[in-house]
Amino acid sequence: MKDYKKVFWTMKDGIKINIDDMDINHLRNCLKMVVRQIEVNQIQKELKRREDFLNGEIALQMYDQMIIEEFGSDEEYEYFNAGL
Repeated sequence: MKDYKKVFWTMKDGIKINIDDMDINHLRNCLKMVVRQIEVNQIQKELKRREDFLNGEIALQMYDQMIIEEFGSDEEYEYFNAGL
């Protein structure tokens, strides 16, 4: 049998456990956490890409103006900007 390097998972409390010793429910929860983190990282990467795209003062002013024209009323504009 081939010798495999041991891989450890660090839990919230800082304790490291061997992945080979984890039960199926713990493995499932870890996988879900990893998938969620990948999704968050992809969203953050896309937001960063958009920020980099709109890096000039005129571009930012044009973007703000487009949002104002798109949503029209102050209520819709404030609702949109609350999520940013």
